Amino acid sequence: MTDDNGRVLDAEYAVKPDGDYLAVTLESMSGRAEGRRPRNTDYRPALELLLERLKQRRAIIQVALVDSRRTQLLPEPERSLTDSAIRLVDIADIPALRRRLTQAQTTIGQAPDARLPGNSTKRIRLRLSVPGYELADADRLGADLANSSAPEAALEPDRSPLPARQLSAGDNTPGGNGRSSGSGYMTSQELKAAIEQHAVQTVMDHYHLVEKYDVENVSTRESYDIRATRATEELHIEVKGSSVPADKVELTRNEVRHARVTDTHLVIVDQIRWRRLPDGTIETAGGRARRWTTWTAAEEHLTPSRYWYRPPNHTDELPLPHRSHPVSPKAGTRKV
Repeated sequence: MTDDNGRVLDAEYAVKPDGDYLAVTLESMSGRAEGRRPRNTDYRPALELLLERLKQRRAIIQVALVDSRRTQLLPEPERSLTDSAIRLVDIADIPALRRRLTQAQTTIGQAPDARLPGNSTKRIRLRLSVPGYELADADRLGADLANSSAPEAALEPDRSPLPARQLSAGDNTPGGNGRSSGSGYMTSQELKAAIEQHAVQTVMDHYHLVEKYDVENVSTRESYDIRATRATEELHIEVKGSSVPADKVELTRNEVRHARVTDTHLVIVDQIRWRRLPDGTIETAGGRARRWTTWTAAEEHLTPSRYWYRPPNHTDELPLPHRSHPVSPKAGTRKV
């Protein structure tokens, strides 16, 4: 990237399709380490310049996420840098927006007992709507953002309604909060359920209408989603749904155990489109379905992401003081 004075910035970014949107990913900044020079030292001016040039193109930031390796397994609401979509032509102070985005990074992905704010120059991803650029134009947008030339047409502020802000449902855990712009809050559990129902129904339609199985949704009582029968054949189908491209899915221990002892198909339906209707319901459509027929959830393809720990039996119970008055967190307490 070259700034408006012709100086080449030390900052690496890329533009790629991201579901129904384009996304700009800005790589993180790091200091000097043994045998390695500092990297992406112009992170902050580069982010500011990207925002300014996206503003010139009337871009809307649908979602801004911390996208570091440590945080990628977190549900999107837990690593989001904004509460709602941002129409950049409405932002008068781009430097202030840049500071807001970097400051918001400092607490994302931190350990619960961290004493100090964390890094403010992490790898981030901005999911965008940019007028005049389709999914196939990712390389063109990337090149256009690299130099100071503004769009040819005079750009008047775009006052059309903001489209719904879409957080990925595929990896969300129940209880998180997402926001649908202009429609109030939408819980991630609500969105996740709609995406999953769409995926299961899509797969049931295929197996019934195309492959002529009798199908039943058994997801509420079994460790798989669909039972398909045809003559004497019985097949079990595990379905995973996502609104974004899914290169990994989350499995429960029971799902893994079941796939290893029973003939099971895995079908992933991703890139599902959705929107929230005025009455509050979620409408879903489309998607891409991929199937693995000889699926056993092999150990080499599993990555541990969570652990339950059961401590051994212990009788050394600490005597606790019986206090009825409030205690200041600063008095007599220390984090270790």
